[in-house]
Amino acid sequence: MNTKLKELICLSNEKATVKDDELLVNELKNAQLIMPINILSDDPLEFEPVKIANPRNQEFIALFTDDDELIKSDVEFNVVNIETSNLAEMINNGDYFGVAINPFSEYSLAIPLDDFLKLF
Repeated sequence: MNTKLKELICLSNEKATVKDDELLVNELKNAQLIMPINILSDDPLEFEPVKIANPRNQEFIALFTDDDELIKSDVEFNVVNIETSNLAEMINNGDYFGVAINPFSEYSLAIPLDDFLKLF
């Protein structure tokens, strides 16, 4: 799942080309990611994305490319698989600074909310 996206995220800024950046954007637009959630109610099912904060207390929605990356969080979560286009619709008016993909990995990607929404 998301092998190409994960490879592109792992490229350093020095090694990434303009073509790599374009591929990354395309992969993001078509990705299905794993999103940890907090369940608010079971019937009907209502949930909210798990948020993580950076040192400046800016809150991001945590997302993962695959199970291996999720395991690195070392926390048990309820999760849903979500297409990035559906996520963009869901968080359009959210109170988040952005999204963080593979936040517990050596190579992660943080995108401010406005920039993420502009992809869709």
